[in-house]
Amino acid sequence: MVEGFKETEHTRIEKDKDSESEIEMLYSFGVVIFEHTVLKNDDYEYSICYFSPSDVYDIVVINKKKGCVDYFNSLNDLPEEYQKYYNLINGEKTFDKDGNELICRSHSIEYTL
Repeated sequence: MVEGFKETEHTRIEKDKDSESEIEMLYSFGVVIFEHTVLKNDDYEYSICYFSPSDVYDIVVINKKKGCVDYFNSLNDLPEEYQKYYNLINGEKTFDKDGNELICRSHSIEYTL
């Protein structure tokens, strides 16, 4: 370790029913760095990341068939459609505005100790 540099340990947990109260506690202590949700189907991948220190959400929608980004935005408030996606836990399913099924493949939180 370099003198004058404080090493910080970052820890990552997957959000599930059992960890929800722990995650609330981490937010109350102000140690959450980011929260990230990934949803997928055959055509699209949605990535929604909340960066806590800046209080901003990044939304990326990838069109897997075309191999390009269909949508990207950084926002301070998450639109209602994306709130539904963001609040899912790994394995849960929902439908997009076109009726296509989306499956949450990951919902993780990284925090510092």
